[in-house]
Amino acid sequence: MAGLPTIDAPCFLCGADESTPCWSTPDRAFSVPGVYTVVRCRRCGFLYQRPRVCDERLADCYPDHYPRHQEPSPRLALEGSVARVRAARYALATDLGYDALRGDPADALTRLRARLLRRRLRWDVPAWRGRGRYLDVGCGSGGSIGAAKALGWRVAGIEVDEAAAAKARRFSDQIYVGDVLTADVSPGAFDVVSAFHVLEHVPDPVALVRRMLEWLAPDGLVIVEVPNAGGLGAAIFGRAWSGLELPRHLSHFTPASLTRAVEQGGGRVLWCWHQAKPRYYLWSLGHWLRDRGFDTLARAVQWRAVYGVLKLGLEMLLPLATRARRGEVIRIGFVPRAGAPPTQ
Repeated sequence: MAGLPTIDAPCFLCGADESTPCWSTPDRAFSVPGVYTVVRCRRCGFLYQRPRVCDERLADCYPDHYPRHQEPSPRLALEGSVARVRAARYALATDLGYDALRGDPADALTRLRARLLRRRLRWDVPAWRGRGRYLDVGCGSGGSIGAAKALGWRVAGIEVDEAAAAKARRFSDQIYVGDVLTADVSPGAFDVVSAFHVLEHVPDPVALVRRMLEWLAPDGLVIVEVPNAGGLGAAIFGRAWSGLELPRHLSHFTPASLTRAVEQGGGRVLWCWHQAKPRYYLWSLGHWLRDRGFDTLARAVQWRAVYGVLKLGLEMLLPLATRARRGEVIRIGFVPRAGAPPTQ
């Protein structure tokens, strides 16, 4: 079938026009018609979609049942058994700056359990900063702001999809609907600004970085998470890698190219975390098998017993990918770069 109208744009990072095709694939998730291609910039090495769907039709790439636009299910930090909640409170108070959650001295078992929870908690909620004002860019139906609000943050969101924004309003009446680059947000209004799996969807990621930095209060932090095109999954599966998600993902970042985007927007990266989950690899494995005509095997991967065995094996091996900094997802924290104005 004929695809959506496209435009032939140069590299999003350096503006160079010369590129080399890497991967071509149809839309595997929602069957948007057409075949879409990821290219590598010959000047800077950045991976991006070329040609890409034109701006006026990008919304057509997102069906009504797009997962991030559905009912939110915030991963609340303080839920579960009494013992788990006690340990989570201790971890949040001692490691993530939530002084309001400090209670009586914890026993040895609680401290041990808190240590085990620490890594998951830092992915689920931001560390406390400043006056506790939090903005989530591309908030979808509000999962992230719901989790933050439960811990005392004053939350707001930006979302282009009106139906998703209506769901997010259960957590905040400060939900701005429309293009993030024209959102009516005051400079310096937030202590933390996040964008989880948003930067890869926008035509100008550097402009988005610059905009988020404008919204930071002094000593604020921007947190961005994207699929890692430099990870193990992309290296193994290539065009079958689930992180491509063409045509919705316009950019495909590695830690190096994400750092370049931040620096061009006037920021400085403080840290970079990696994460690898079994489901990412199992999705890619299914694509890889179907590409080779092994549809029955691809379906077998989704059978509960087979999926469970593969998932268990991956859970034991994937910490190695994280430690090797080859995770499927990268999350960075960055701040304005002192003394250097953003590149225009």
